[in-house]
Amino acid sequence: MKEVIRIENLSKSFGDLQVLKNINLTIEEGEVVSCIGASGSGKSTLLRCLNVLETHDSGTIYFEGKNINSKDLNINKYRSNVGMIFQSFNLFSNKTVLENCTIGPIKVRHVDKNVAVEDALHFLDKVGMLDFKDADVRQLSGGQKQRVAIARALCMKPRLLLLDEPTSSLDPETVGEVLQVIKDLAKEGYTMFVVTHEMAFAKDISDRILFVDDGVILEEGTPHEIFENPQKERTQQFLSRFINM
Repeated sequence: MKEVIRIENLSKSFGDLQVLKNINLTIEEGEVVSCIGASGSGKSTLLRCLNVLETHDSGTIYFEGKNINSKDLNINKYRSNVGMIFQSFNLFSNKTVLENCTIGPIKVRHVDKNVAVEDALHFLDKVGMLDFKDADVRQLSGGQKQRVAIARALCMKPRLLLLDEPTSSLDPETVGEVLQVIKDLAKEGYTMFVVTHEMAFAKDISDRILFVDDGVILEEGTPHEIFENPQKERTQQFLSRFINM
């Protein structure tokens, strides 16, 4: 399989607090890797480093073999290949659903407007939001906004999708609809790195699960290995109410 991301000895501090400590990780094409752990363990910081929303202190991140911190990297082109789905949606509130989905391809990828609209309609249909294409995003529910955010990311035809706790801002009734959309993308072979607190969801969609604790990948393995036979005491403690679920 083709390697999409390789992280070597990645470290990151905020002041005196070291948040990531010598992280090493590879993500291959078509692989879904979920990152779990307690709040403050470093999960979201790791994800944000992958999209260069945070600058790491040391170590190297390679995207398809290229160092993303090299001087000649086009950051906008890189980000167009790495779709980011935020906790808080980050939609343009002054634009319609359809405009939110077409602006990136037109402005960044220089896609013809008619092609961008055709793609956007396709992806809005995929996430169940086609009927809302002309809606004001401010009128949407949280679950609807997140599905639009997913469609918007897909419109950029990304090589990698980063999902930062995509259901944490949603009410319980809409969590399921967003998780189903993400499950469907996993089945279609999208490469994904997901930070989540939804354990059943992580177990269901992941090829591999990372348990991050105090800035290190303490344990990694298949969902079966992590949830049914965790090796580390700290992993067992964290997952005690989920084991054998």
